[in-house]
Amino acid sequence: MTPTTAAYAIGTVGMLVGVGIVFRLRAVTDASSRAGAFGYLFVIPGAAAVMYALMAADVATIVVDGVRVPALRYVDWLLTTPVLVGYVAYTAGASRRTTLAVVVVDVLMIGFGVAAVLTGGLVRLGAFAVSSACYLGLLWVLYGRLSVVAATVSPERRRLYELLRNHVGLLWLVYPVMWAAGPLGVGLVSMLSLSIMITYVDVVAKVPYVYFVYQHRHAFAANAADTHGTATDSVASTPAD
Repeated sequence: MTPTTAAYAIGTVGMLVGVGIVFRLRAVTDASSRAGAFGYLFVIPGAAAVMYALMAADVATIVVDGVRVPALRYVDWLLTTPVLVGYVAYTAGASRRTTLAVVVVDVLMIGFGVAAVLTGGLVRLGAFAVSSACYLGLLWVLYGRLSVVAATVSPERRRLYELLRNHVGLLWLVYPVMWAAGPLGVGLVSMLSLSIMITYVDVVAKVPYVYFVYQHRHAFAANAADTHGTATDSVASTPAD
């Protein structure tokens, strides 16, 4: 077993811990807390566990500029990060339109990140710059618009929103830094080191996230009978509405 394979195997186990947390969350959820729409959270560690298991088996690895890149890592992010940011918006009490906007910006960020991997030269640099700009736009929504919207929900739910927002918003800062330092960037770290670092950050980004929701699951019960939002930003019934 290579070090990269071992890292991906450990990542798989870590994500399965997250799956177990969501199963437990669903098992202990009573009727008053169902407004939390916890079923969507299975996508976060579940899809990641599948992708990491396949990466450990060296499935869908591509070669870019002589560097072996696991394509499924980007499939993982395209599946899981929209749920991560969309659920933050839902927890804040955002409208369907605002939640969709957050998800679209996130998908654009990942999409341009993929373009930065598959291209080269100035196109790669430009795609990386646009992806980074999308991330800054995402931060603006998470810390700006959603903070205003979250003022309309219960204190318990607002605290959960702030916890999830900070976990996503601040932790994700390391991804563009790691990529830029990697072999497709300035080449300060090897692909092996990059793979280990990304796997570690991925597990930290996803598993504690679902555990935070488990810890604060009763925050939704406090708002179960309420109607949130203002005339310009009413809350959706689920993250996918």
